[in-house]
Amino acid sequence: MKNQISRRNFLQMAGLTAGATWLAACAVPAAPAPAASSGEGAAPAASTITMEAWSRMTDVAQESILGIIDNYNATNTIGATLEHVYIAQTQGSQADEKLLTAVAGGSPPAVYYADRFTVPQFAHQGFFTNITDLADASGVTEDMYWPFAWEETVYKDGVYALSFDTDTRAYWYNKDQFAEAGLDPEAPPTTLEELTAATDALTQRGAGDAITRFGFHPTWGQAELYTWGWAFQGEFQDPETKRITFSNPKVIEAAHAQNDMIQMLGVADLDAMTAACAGGACNGPNNWFYTGQISSCWNGNWVVADVERYTPDVSYGVVPIPGPEGPAPYASWAGGWSWCVPEGYSDVESAFNALSYMCGPEGQEKYCKDTYHIPTIKSLADDPYFRDNPLHAVFMDLLPVSHTRPPIPFGSKLWDLHVKAYTDEIPHGLKTVEQAMQDIDDEINRDLEEAGFFS
Repeated sequence: MKNQISRRNFLQMAGLTAGATWLAACAVPAAPAPAASSGEGAAPAASTITMEAWSRMTDVAQESILGIIDNYNATNTIGATLEHVYIAQTQGSQADEKLLTAVAGGSPPAVYYADRFTVPQFAHQGFFTNITDLADASGVTEDMYWPFAWEETVYKDGVYALSFDTDTRAYWYNKDQFAEAGLDPEAPPTTLEELTAATDALTQRGAGDAITRFGFHPTWGQAELYTWGWAFQGEFQDPETKRITFSNPKVIEAAHAQNDMIQMLGVADLDAMTAACAGGACNGPNNWFYTGQISSCWNGNWVVADVERYTPDVSYGVVPIPGPEGPAPYASWAGGWSWCVPEGYSDVESAFNALSYMCGPEGQEKYCKDTYHIPTIKSLADDPYFRDNPLHAVFMDLLPVSHTRPPIPFGSKLWDLHVKAYTDEIPHGLKTVEQAMQDIDDEINRDLEEAGFFS
């Protein structure tokens, strides 16, 4: 497949969904990066190899990656210099058009930062290199990692990426705004009914009745349909047949609940926020939770690092996500990232050398401590550091009950379809909940059948 992929074909293969929104997994921003290289003051080894590392991260995450690259450049023994290049994510999709274009054109970077659940898809489509032999030779073994983190980097028994970090999700709320609205900041919502009441009390409106502060935003942050569905104890994939099951009755119930809150707040107000935040305008310090324009949200542990930087004087609380009948810790899910070698890069061994450092103990430890993520190398997660901050300790406790997205060879496409359904088709009345969920199942299961996934 190398160098034989047309632009039209790779767009179809990547599952780019027309009309998909600005939302993306794991809070990945799409703003221009503040830096395009590995930073000043690095002390690289005498170099005969120059390699590019592409990632879409900004702010705290990018700063940490730059530091890891500097450390690699100063210590590697292969005479290599790794350079960071920021690549904006394709708007509203988990597929990055620039990467896929580079692979199709035969000019990929040495290493690429991939949302880990998409690895099986891009391995299936020939965009990532099989690194199994190099991983085996370097001592990388399955038992080093959380099982889900390993499974997401493997396709047809081949290793196509190394895991970098993971995360979980919970209910974040602004204690100061709770108190201001007459709510007890030490008694946050525990049920969806209580969440709806708190949302109503916290939401503020201005001229023309337009929302100026969302008490809770039902599609923002990590309030994807996945999160809602697991809060209702729905299933998105049959554990026996491996078929996709967005039409599961509990998922349908969850999608109705999500849409009910969207309609309560007003579709026009949510659309206005989406427009205001286009192009990364709400990234970093302009994130609406940090500016106080959203009082509470479902979000991840990386927010710990952000609020320490942007709003250190604001008091926040974190608790498990409210469910239909009480706290729903099982609503949490674990995502995370990985580094891979794109197909077609000429010096795979040198690329793997850089990748294995970044994803190894030194790289993972630095990144996870800098950004308040959770290591996927299990032994690193035992470090007391990850529980010293009580806000982050909540997320550590959620890891054993967290779900993961289906690790299928169409995960990116499935993500795009599900975002389109809950942010566009259902709220705007283009499809009923039932039709939208069934359409997702039909399209993805047809793709899986054609790919021989069930055989």
